[in-house]
Amino acid sequence: MISWVVLSRSYVDLKVDSLREKLDEVYPGQFLPARDKNFVIDGPTPGQFLIKSNIAGAAGMFMLISVPASYTEFSDFAEAIADPSLLRKIKAQCCWLSVDFIQRHTTDEDAYRFIKQVLAKLAPSDAAFLVHPEKRITITFDDGIRRRLANGEQILSNP
Repeated sequence: MISWVVLSRSYVDLKVDSLREKLDEVYPGQFLPARDKNFVIDGPTPGQFLIKSNIAGAAGMFMLISVPASYTEFSDFAEAIADPSLLRKIKAQCCWLSVDFIQRHTTDEDAYRFIKQVLAKLAPSDAAFLVHPEKRITITFDDGIRRRLANGEQILSNP
C-alpha cells in the first residue's frame, strides 16, 4: 500500500469545500468548480475524504485522513524506532494527516506525485515527521522536505 503520514501537534481541520480549495491551489482549475472528473467527497467518518484525481501525472483514487490523536495509537510503525529520544518526540505529536493511494488509475509514480504535493500543501507549519508506515521509515519534516515534496522529488526511497 502507498501511504504517507505527517505527524504534528496541530490538527488540520478540513471540510470538503476547504479541501477542494486547497487541492485547486495545487492543481489550478482541476477541483474548482466541482465536477465529476476530479472530485472530493466526505469519507465514512469525520476527517476522512475520498479524492479522485484524473490529473495527468498525478492520477488515482486517494483517501485523505486527518486525525487529532497520536499516530502511535493507530500504527505500530514506532516499534522500528530504536532511539529513545526520537521515540519520545514522535509520541509527543498529537495529530496526524495521511494520504493513502487506494485505487490505481495509471502508475505508482503518479500516486506518489499526488501524495507528495498534497502533503506539502496541507501539512501544518509545525509538522515534525514524515512516516512511510509500511516500510517503517520516519524522517524529520522540515522546510526542505516540504519543498522536495512540493517539487515531487524522491523522498523515503520512493519515486
